[in-house]
This record gives sequence, C-alpha cells and structure tokens, in this order.
Amino acid sequence: MKNLILLFSIILTYTSYGQDVPIVDKIPIVKNIFKFGIKVSANSYESPEDLADSVKDLDDAVSKINGINIGVYSQIKLLMLYVRPELHFTTYNTNFGEILGDIRTSRIEAPVSVGLKILPILSGFAGPTFRYKLKGDEDKIKTITSNATMGVHFGVRIHLGKLGIDARVDQSLSEGQSQILATNGVTGFKTDNNPNTVSVGLSYAF
Repeated sequence: MKNLILLFSIILTYTSYGQDVPIVDKIPIVKNIFKFGIKVSANSYESPEDLADSVKDLDDAVSKINGINIGVYSQIKLLMLYVRPELHFTTYNTNFGEILGDIRTSRIEAPVSVGLKILPILSGFAGPTFRYKLKGDEDKIKTITSNATMGVHFGVRIHLGKLGIDARVDQSLSEGQSQILATNGVTGFKTDNNPNTVSVGLSYAF
C-alpha cells in the first residue's frame, strides 16, 4: 500500500510541474497515449435504483450526498482499452442507526480501472479499489480489523475532450470474496463495514 501511495505521489508531483516539461506536448505519440488530470466526485450510499426513484431535482440530489473526494489520475491508452489509476482523498459519513449515529471518516483511495471504449465518447470500466483509512470516529466499531482494505468498482464514463463525466458503483469485498483472493495469493487487505457507494465525478485532463 505504501508503494502504491508513493507511486501516485510521484504522479501528482509530475502533474503539478507538467507545464515546465514541454516534452509531452512536443511528442504527439506520448500526448495521445498518456493523460494526467484532476477529478472531484460526490458520493452517496443510496442504491442506483433508489436514487432514480427519489431524486427529482437538484435539492434532492444534494440531500443524498454522504461524502466527497478529490484527487488526481493518470491514463494510459491501449488501442480500444485504457488503464486509469487514480488517487483520492475522501471524506464520508456512514449512518449506523440510532445507537451509533453518523460515523465520520477520511481515507485515501486508489482505484485502478480498466476501461473499454464502447462509443467514441462513451466507455465502460471496472477494477479494484485500494483503501487506507486515515482517521475518524470508527474506533466505535470493533469489527474493522485493518486500515488497509480493498473493494471493487465499475461504471461508465463520458469523454468530452479534456473533460470527463463518470458514474460508478464502489463495493466492499465480502468475507467470501476476500477468501477467494487470499487463495490466489492476494493478501494484506481486509473487509470493512462501508456500504456500497454510488458516485458521480468530473475530471479534467491537463
């Protein structure tokens, strides 16, 4: 996990000083294959079906937001496919009922997507999401066994030049899924108590 965070820190540093490195703009093949950018998303714990039924206007949509994230991404184009690692800082609230109430937490998330262009402006994507909990009120919950957890995500993305709009569902791993990964040599990540998340994001490529 530390190596993953270090990798994305290097990407962030490179992106911040990208204007001082004109080689990317001078070599068309590099510019066409590699992209770097920033993104922001609003998250909700409502299911896609519930959101479709209950959101009628902007006020309804805002009331369903449980958290936000902001971060950076890189994207590598491979014919009709692309690989897109991202790094987010995320804050969110989880409601655990009347006894515990709202639990506020912040974490680092690193989703890695493999996308497929369905249309020139539309793609579908999926992949693992690596998470590292920073701090919050989750000391009230004893079943969270590790700061490092892993989930899966899938969604669709609209490509409008340098702008991108995506909608995704992020799911936590069940105990059974974790065991399957463990038998295949993927260890070090635990399950968590976070509900499935629906997010809508906006990204901009430099």
